[in-house]
Amino acid sequence: MNLLTLNIVLGVSWMLINGSFSIFNFIVGFVVGFVCLSLTQATSGPLNYGRQGWAAVKLLIYFLKEVVITSIKVVWDVLTPTHLSEPDIIYYPLDAKSDLEIMLLANMVSMTPGSLTLDVSEDRAYLIIHAMFARDKAAVIEELKNGLEKRLLEVTRG
Repeated sequence: MNLLTLNIVLGVSWMLINGSFSIFNFIVGFVVGFVCLSLTQATSGPLNYGRQGWAAVKLLIYFLKEVVITSIKVVWDVLTPTHLSEPDIIYYPLDAKSDLEIMLLANMVSMTPGSLTLDVSEDRAYLIIHAMFARDKAAVIEELKNGLEKRLLEVTRG
């Protein structure tokens, strides 16, 4: 049984022990289980579960921040008479190698306003992206590389 499944079982068990079936009580049980599993894993081997959990939280916060910022940029560009957008197609070199990593990155890019994943190259070395604000392609690539992809790989690779 993987640790996430075990943590969910611990969260449900917490609700059963307390006799209160609420989302708040599940979250409390999940957090307690997370801490216990992280501490237990620290004594028996490498502490990946806690590290990956924290990396997932950081990825979620970063992604939500990017969605808000890019939403504001797109709305501003649509509502104002001067258009700041300079759309272009970008060939983004991938560090992500597995199908899961590529799929998650492609979908997160597409869910961010102002960008859309068009395709993955045949050799799976590039993600082909349409970016609404691509005045400087190198800056867009650098922002994705050090932002979204870096945080995603911390989650998937530990």
